[in-house]
Amino acid sequence: MASSPSSAVESSTVCLTLDLDWAPDHVLDDTRLLLQQAGLPTTIFATHQSPAVTALLALPGCETGVHPNFLGDPDEDVVLTRLLTAFPTAVGVRSHELYFDSRLLPLFQRKGVRYFSNDLMFLHAGLDPYHDWSGLVRLPLFWEDDVHCLFFDGRFDCAALRLDQPGLKVLNFHPVHLFLNTREIADYQAAKPCLADPTAARKLRCEGPGIRTLFLDVVGRLRGAEMRTLGALAEEFRAAHVFEGRTAERFAQEARKERAP
Repeated sequence: MASSPSSAVESSTVCLTLDLDWAPDHVLDDTRLLLQQAGLPTTIFATHQSPAVTALLALPGCETGVHPNFLGDPDEDVVLTRLLTAFPTAVGVRSHELYFDSRLLPLFQRKGVRYFSNDLMFLHAGLDPYHDWSGLVRLPLFWEDDVHCLFFDGRFDCAALRLDQPGLKVLNFHPVHLFLNTREIADYQAAKPCLADPTAARKLRCEGPGIRTLFLDVVGRLRGAEMRTLGALAEEFRAAHVFEGRTAERFAQEARKERAP
Protein backbone atom coordinates (compact mmCIF):
# COMPACT_ATOMS: atom_id res chain seq x y z
CA MET A 1 0.00 0.00 0.00
CA ALA A 2 1.07 3.59 -0.41
CA SER A 3 2.22 5.17 2.81
CA SER A 4 0.48 8.16 4.30
CA PRO A 5 2.24 11.51 3.85
CA SER A 6 5.05 12.30 6.23
CA SER A 7 4.32 14.71 9.04
CA ALA A 8 8.07 15.08 9.60
CA VAL A 9 8.66 17.37 6.62
CA GLU A 10 9.37 20.83 7.93
CA SER A 11 7.31 23.72 6.63
CA SER A 12 10.55 25.36 5.51
CA THR A 13 11.75 22.42 3.39
CA VAL A 14 12.80 23.78 -0.01
CA CYS A 15 14.82 21.76 -2.52
CA LEU A 16 16.49 23.26 -5.57
CA THR A 17 16.64 21.19 -8.78
CA LEU A 18 17.66 21.58 -12.43
CA ASP A 19 16.68 19.67 -15.58
CA LEU A 20 19.55 20.03 -18.08
CA ASP A 21 17.45 19.28 -21.18
CA TRP A 22 20.47 18.90 -23.51
CA ALA A 23 21.46 22.56 -23.13
CA PRO A 24 24.67 23.56 -24.97
CA ASP A 25 27.87 23.85 -22.97
CA HIS A 26 28.02 27.65 -22.94
CA VAL A 27 24.52 27.73 -21.38
CA LEU A 28 25.56 25.15 -18.77
CA ASP A 29 28.72 27.12 -17.98
CA ASP A 30 26.51 30.12 -17.28
CA THR A 31 24.35 27.99 -14.96
CA ARG A 32 27.45 26.70 -13.17
CA LEU A 33 28.50 30.26 -12.35
CA LEU A 34 25.04 30.99 -10.97
CA LEU A 35 25.15 27.88 -8.79
CA GLN A 36 28.65 28.68 -7.58
CA GLN A 37 27.47 32.09 -6.46
CA ALA A 38 24.35 30.61 -4.83
CA GLY A 39 26.27 27.97 -2.87
CA LEU A 40 23.12 25.89 -2.24
CA PRO A 41 22.62 22.11 -2.40
CA THR A 42 21.15 21.29 -5.80
CA THR A 43 19.89 18.12 -7.46
CA ILE A 44 20.78 18.12 -11.16
CA PHE A 45 18.92 15.82 -13.54
CA ALA A 46 21.33 15.06 -16.38
CA THR A 47 20.39 14.31 -19.96
CA HIS A 48 23.78 13.92 -21.65
CA GLN A 49 27.53 13.96 -21.16
CA SER A 50 29.81 16.89 -22.00
CA PRO A 51 32.68 18.81 -20.38
CA ALA A 52 30.24 21.44 -19.09
CA VAL A 53 27.97 18.78 -17.60
CA THR A 54 30.95 17.22 -15.81
CA ALA A 55 31.99 20.59 -14.38
CA LEU A 56 28.45 21.39 -13.29
CA LEU A 57 27.96 18.07 -11.51
CA ALA A 58 31.31 18.48 -9.74
CA LEU A 59 30.14 21.57 -7.83
CA PRO A 60 30.15 21.10 -4.03
CA GLY A 61 26.74 20.13 -2.71
CA CYS A 62 25.38 19.02 -6.08
CA GLU A 63 23.74 15.64 -6.51
CA THR A 64 23.21 13.83 -9.81
CA GLY A 65 19.90 12.45 -11.01
CA VAL A 66 18.91 11.40 -14.53
CA HIS A 67 16.36 12.91 -16.89
CA PRO A 68 15.48 10.26 -19.49
CA ASN A 69 13.41 10.98 -22.56
CA PHE A 70 11.07 8.00 -22.70
CA LEU A 71 9.09 9.67 -25.48
CA GLY A 72 11.90 9.42 -28.00
CA ASP A 73 12.59 5.66 -27.80
CA PRO A 74 10.12 2.80 -27.35
CA ASP A 75 12.65 0.76 -25.33
CA GLU A 76 12.43 2.36 -21.89
CA ASP A 77 14.97 -0.06 -20.44
CA VAL A 78 17.60 0.98 -22.97
CA VAL A 79 16.95 4.67 -22.40
CA LEU A 80 17.27 4.43 -18.62
CA THR A 81 20.23 2.03 -18.69
CA ARG A 82 22.15 4.35 -20.99
CA LEU A 83 21.80 7.28 -18.60
CA LEU A 84 22.44 5.30 -15.43
CA THR A 85 25.59 3.88 -17.01
CA ALA A 86 26.75 7.39 -17.92
CA PHE A 87 25.94 8.69 -14.42
CA PRO A 88 26.49 5.74 -12.04
CA THR A 89 26.00 7.74 -8.83
CA ALA A 90 22.45 8.72 -9.80
CA VAL A 91 19.65 7.18 -7.74
CA GLY A 92 16.84 9.57 -8.71
CA VAL A 93 14.80 10.06 -11.87
CA ARG A 94 12.68 12.80 -13.37
CA SER A 95 11.35 12.03 -16.85
CA HIS A 96 11.55 14.54 -19.68
CA GLU A 97 8.22 16.34 -20.03
CA LEU A 98 7.27 14.59 -16.76
CA TYR A 99 6.24 11.49 -18.70
CA PHE A 100 5.05 8.50 -16.69
CA ASP A 101 3.35 5.17 -17.15
CA SER A 102 3.05 2.37 -14.63
CA ARG A 103 5.35 0.09 -16.63
CA LEU A 104 8.22 2.25 -15.46
CA LEU A 105 7.80 1.18 -11.83
CA PRO A 106 9.18 -2.38 -12.14
CA LEU A 107 11.94 -0.99 -14.36
CA PHE A 108 12.91 1.55 -11.69
CA GLN A 109 12.94 -1.21 -9.08
CA ARG A 110 15.26 -3.40 -11.18
CA LYS A 111 17.63 -0.50 -11.80
CA GLY A 112 17.92 0.54 -8.16
CA VAL A 113 16.13 3.88 -8.48
CA ARG A 114 15.52 5.30 -5.00
CA TYR A 115 13.20 8.21 -5.75
CA PHE A 116 11.08 9.72 -8.52
CA SER A 117 10.42 13.47 -8.65
CA ASN A 118 7.89 13.76 -11.43
CA ASP A 119 4.49 14.83 -10.13
CA LEU A 120 3.92 18.56 -10.61
CA MET A 121 1.53 19.99 -8.03
CA PHE A 122 2.02 23.63 -8.92
CA LEU A 123 2.02 25.88 -5.82
CA HIS A 124 0.04 23.36 -3.75
CA ALA A 125 0.44 23.72 0.02
CA GLY A 126 1.16 20.77 2.28
CA LEU A 127 3.09 18.55 -0.13
CA ASP A 128 5.05 15.65 1.37
CA PRO A 129 7.20 12.73 0.26
CA TYR A 130 5.32 9.45 0.02
CA HIS A 131 5.71 5.81 -0.95
CA ASP A 132 3.69 4.90 -4.01
CA TRP A 133 2.17 1.43 -4.36
CA SER A 134 5.43 0.03 -5.75
CA GLY A 135 7.47 1.18 -2.75
CA LEU A 136 9.19 3.97 -4.67
CA VAL A 137 9.66 7.26 -2.83
CA ARG A 138 7.89 10.07 -4.66
CA LEU A 139 9.01 13.67 -4.20
CA PRO A 140 6.39 15.88 -5.87
CA LEU A 141 7.34 19.06 -7.66
CA PHE A 142 5.99 22.29 -6.21
CA TRP A 143 7.10 24.76 -8.89
CA GLU A 144 8.69 24.81 -12.36
CA ASP A 145 9.98 27.75 -14.36
CA ASP A 146 8.30 27.12 -17.70
CA VAL A 147 4.94 26.56 -16.02
CA HIS A 148 5.46 29.82 -14.10
CA CYS A 149 5.76 31.66 -17.43
CA LEU A 150 2.46 30.15 -18.56
CA PHE A 151 0.63 30.54 -15.25
CA PHE A 152 1.53 34.13 -14.46
CA ASP A 153 1.26 37.22 -16.61
CA GLY A 154 4.70 38.79 -16.28
CA ARG A 155 5.03 38.30 -12.53
CA PHE A 156 8.58 37.44 -11.43
CA ASP A 157 8.73 38.36 -7.76
CA CYS A 158 9.71 35.83 -5.12
CA ALA A 159 6.37 36.22 -3.32
CA ALA A 160 4.66 34.51 -6.26
CA LEU A 161 6.32 31.23 -5.26
CA ARG A 162 4.58 31.15 -1.87
CA LEU A 163 7.65 29.79 -0.11
CA ASP A 164 6.16 30.57 3.30
CA GLN A 165 3.30 28.12 3.00
CA PRO A 166 3.68 24.70 4.66
CA GLY A 167 4.93 21.55 3.00
CA LEU A 168 7.69 20.34 0.72
CA LYS A 169 8.65 22.77 -2.02
CA VAL A 170 10.74 21.22 -4.82
CA LEU A 171 11.68 24.01 -7.23
CA ASN A 172 12.75 23.17 -10.77
CA PHE A 173 14.73 25.41 -13.13
CA HIS A 174 16.09 24.83 -16.63
CA PRO A 175 19.50 26.23 -17.68
CA VAL A 176 18.13 27.58 -20.94
CA HIS A 177 15.50 29.67 -19.15
CA LEU A 178 18.11 30.93 -16.70
CA PHE A 179 20.37 31.89 -19.58
CA LEU A 180 17.65 33.63 -21.59
CA ASN A 181 15.93 35.18 -18.57
CA THR A 182 12.76 33.81 -20.16
CA ARG A 183 9.57 35.82 -19.65
CA GLU A 184 7.29 34.04 -22.11
CA ILE A 185 7.65 30.59 -23.67
CA ALA A 186 7.70 32.43 -27.00
CA ASP A 187 11.06 33.92 -25.93
CA TYR A 188 12.54 30.43 -25.76
CA GLN A 189 10.95 29.32 -29.02
CA ALA A 190 12.40 32.35 -30.81
CA ALA A 191 15.87 31.75 -29.36
CA LYS A 192 15.97 27.98 -29.87
CA PRO A 193 17.47 28.05 -33.40
CA CYS A 194 20.33 30.27 -32.15
CA LEU A 195 21.16 28.58 -28.85
CA ALA A 196 24.24 26.77 -30.14
CA ASP A 197 25.88 30.12 -31.00
CA PRO A 198 26.99 31.80 -27.74
CA THR A 199 27.13 35.30 -29.22
CA ALA A 200 23.78 35.11 -30.97
CA ALA A 201 22.09 33.46 -27.99
CA ARG A 202 23.37 36.06 -25.53
CA LYS A 203 21.84 38.83 -27.61
CA LEU A 204 18.43 37.21 -27.11
CA ARG A 205 18.50 37.36 -23.30
CA CYS A 206 15.41 39.20 -22.08
CA GLU A 207 15.89 42.45 -20.22
CA GLY A 208 14.13 43.20 -16.95
CA PRO A 209 12.36 40.71 -14.68
CA GLY A 210 12.34 37.09 -15.84
CA ILE A 211 13.31 33.58 -14.78
CA ARG A 212 16.97 34.52 -14.25
CA THR A 213 16.18 37.46 -11.97
CA LEU A 214 13.62 35.31 -10.15
CA PHE A 215 16.26 32.61 -9.58
CA LEU A 216 18.63 35.19 -8.13
CA ASP A 217 15.88 36.46 -5.81
CA VAL A 218 14.99 32.93 -4.70
CA VAL A 219 18.56 31.81 -3.94
CA GLY A 220 19.21 35.08 -2.15
CA ARG A 221 16.25 34.38 0.09
CA LEU A 222 17.29 30.74 0.66
CA ARG A 223 20.95 31.43 1.37
CA GLY A 224 21.65 30.38 4.94
CA ALA A 225 18.54 28.18 5.14
CA GLU A 226 18.84 24.48 5.94
CA MET A 227 18.46 22.71 2.60
CA ARG A 228 19.13 19.25 1.23
CA THR A 229 19.26 17.37 -2.02
CA LEU A 230 16.39 15.15 -3.12
CA GLY A 231 18.47 12.04 -2.45
CA ALA A 232 19.09 13.08 1.15
CA LEU A 233 15.42 13.91 1.60
CA ALA A 234 14.34 10.54 0.17
CA GLU A 235 16.64 8.64 2.51
CA GLU A 236 15.38 10.60 5.52
CA PHE A 237 11.86 9.65 4.52
CA ARG A 238 12.78 5.98 4.05
CA ALA A 239 14.40 5.87 7.48
CA ALA A 240 11.24 7.21 9.12
CA HIS A 241 8.63 5.29 7.07
CA VAL A 242 8.85 1.56 6.41
CA PHE A 243 7.05 0.45 3.25
CA GLU A 244 4.63 -2.34 4.16
CA GLY A 245 3.86 -3.71 0.72
CA ARG A 246 5.39 -6.67 -1.11
CA THR A 247 5.39 -5.03 -4.53
CA ALA A 248 9.17 -4.67 -4.85
CA GLU A 249 9.64 -8.32 -3.90
CA ARG A 250 7.15 -9.40 -6.54
CA PHE A 251 8.76 -7.16 -9.17
CA ALA A 252 12.09 -8.87 -8.38
CA GLN A 253 10.49 -12.31 -8.73
CA GLU A 254 9.08 -11.38 -12.12
CA ALA A 255 12.46 -10.08 -13.26
CA ARG A 256 14.11 -13.38 -12.28
CA LYS A 257 11.49 -15.29 -14.25
CA GLU A 258 12.14 -13.15 -17.32
CA ARG A 259 15.87 -13.80 -17.11
CA ALA A 260 15.46 -17.55 -16.60
CA PRO A 261 16.31 -19.70 -19.67
